[in-house]
Amino acid sequence: MVKHQRKKQRNKRAAERTGASRASVSTGTVHRHPPADVSVLKETRYELGTVELEVAARLVGACRAKCGPCQETLANKVVSRHRLLLAALAGVPYGLPLNEGAAHSSLVSATTRSWVPIARAAAVSGDVTEAAAVVETMEAAHAGELLQDALDHWSLAGSTPERIADVLKAVGLDGAGHLHTEPDTGLMEGMLPYVPGWETDHDLATRMVGAVWAGCAPCQSRLTPAVVADRATLAGLAGAVFLTPPHDSVRETPAAGSAARAWIEQAHGAFQTSAAGAILRSVGELSEDAAADLLGEALDVWASSGAARAGVGLAGSMEAPPRQRPADSMDALREAGIKVFNLDDLDLGDDVDTYHLAPNYGVTLMQTTTPDGRSMPMLVLYPETEDAGIEDLKRRTDWEHWGLHGMPGMDPSWRLRTNIANRSLWGLVHVGSDGEDDIELWRAAESVSLPAAAWDLFDRVQHVLVAGPVTRPEDPGALQAAGDAGELLAVVARVSFL
Repeated sequence: MVKHQRKKQRNKRAAERTGASRASVSTGTVHRHPPADVSVLKETRYELGTVELEVAARLVGACRAKCGPCQETLANKVVSRHRLLLAALAGVPYGLPLNEGAAHSSLVSATTRSWVPIARAAAVSGDVTEAAAVVETMEAAHAGELLQDALDHWSLAGSTPERIADVLKAVGLDGAGHLHTEPDTGLMEGMLPYVPGWETDHDLATRMVGAVWAGCAPCQSRLTPAVVADRATLAGLAGAVFLTPPHDSVRETPAAGSAARAWIEQAHGAFQTSAAGAILRSVGELSEDAAADLLGEALDVWASSGAARAGVGLAGSMEAPPRQRPADSMDALREAGIKVFNLDDLDLGDDVDTYHLAPNYGVTLMQTTTPDGRSMPMLVLYPETEDAGIEDLKRRTDWEHWGLHGMPGMDPSWRLRTNIANRSLWGLVHVGSDGEDDIELWRAAESVSLPAAAWDLFDRVQHVLVAGPVTRPEDPGALQAAGDAGELLAVVARVSFL
């Protein structure tokens, strides 16, 4: 009895030491792989014990030996019982400077993308407290994703960061060798019908279009399978160029396969129809070859558009007379040597709502018609504070003078925010290059649901013509009078559904 108990204890300790199951230890069927040299983990400040280091050595060894059963068993143990070890294994490769690009990579999980800045901060400061705490509190599924991405690196090279870095560079996975100018492919949000549960991965789309514009074949080759697999993102890239009318020549291309050509034919001009949502979803039904074919055709159009303008959507499809951008009324003061201050120059603290310190506007909801006869929602701004007006809009925006002829240009940085839950309008803002709101012209004082017909128009068009200022927009002829007097500025903004 004592002998059997001692054997069980030995098997238990061996299982803990090796990471194998007790059954494998007791039956002598434990897989034997050369353990990897993970001595570098001793220098990571995670204070790992002998047991953790041995589990790490065997796990990395199993990865390099490509032994799936052992790798799965050991990885499960690390996720469930050795979170500090997981933090160290993930901290070494993602703490390297050359892996900073992984924070924006579609080749790793979202968990790993959020982990990269934490790992870099820990590597630079030497303080791993926050990194360890983050891993300790991760859900098991997320921890498994992080571990798998980290093991992809460990299985490539030896145990030192230098050797890992060398191999990553050699295979082109360093995240720093292919950094391209990234376009605002968020533009496609406003050019697509809102389809619940069919969201585009804009990080992946941005990287794909950036690689196309840069003519980088290696990045295109790596990203193409990911886009083909993510059918919502593929639908976004294809829908942005094929749902709109300007691309008649694309339908005639002999390069497209039959399935891709049929989808393009079906999609062409369907942007503002009730069938647009179903057309986007139908991308999910395409075969892998047809999906790849459709992606290729869509990227050809994106490639010809160039980085300056996406070449798709509303503004590109409408003819308008020559436009005159408003001059900055502060330029004369600056040229005269007078220092000009704005709210950004003042240290107001995070708890101050700058909206109430700047000129404010109200809005009147209207409807207009595009030059090609389509209905479009319209907002007319009227001054709500004494300092609001034409001079303020000239100073704070680069909207163009508009005389109600043609359509003003589209600027995707201007967003009309809406609330899907109660079908109301929230506010009109400008989003800066850092992704934060830097101008807020109007904020709804209360939540009022739009009539069904008005909401449906916003839902179909997903753009809005914004014009102003007009003191009394409800008066007959007031809008036309402002345009005739050259006192009307306008822009086509995107509608953001939140």
